[in-house]
Amino acid sequence: MKLKIRELREEFGMTQAALASRLNNVQRNVSNWENGVSEPDCATIVMISNIFHVTIDELFGAEEDVLRPIPKSDRRIINAISKLSEKQKGCLLKFLESMLLQEEDEPASQTWVPRSSSLK
Repeated sequence: MKLKIRELREEFGMTQAALASRLNNVQRNVSNWENGVSEPDCATIVMISNIFHVTIDELFGAEEDVLRPIPKSDRRIINAISKLSEKQKGCLLKFLESMLLQEEDEPASQTWVPRSSSLK
């Protein structure tokens, strides 16, 4: 069975070499997995699903998952967030909470503007 490694890797703008590096592996193996020549071992499959924030079912191309699949745009956001420091994540969380509070107070048609500059 061919895994969706290429599709996910390209979605994240990652090269085969970059993925191989994150997996402590070599680019040739990533190429072989993407072309169906060979398959990664179980531990590597788990690592790949974690890198791309997908379930193993999604990695194998299952159409329906027991859990709600994460939309492509959300996976990109999760990937970006995973690269932030803990301090940056805290600031982002405050920003998002402020954004959600403002959305509750105002009609959706208005443009969002930060309530305060305390998020710096």
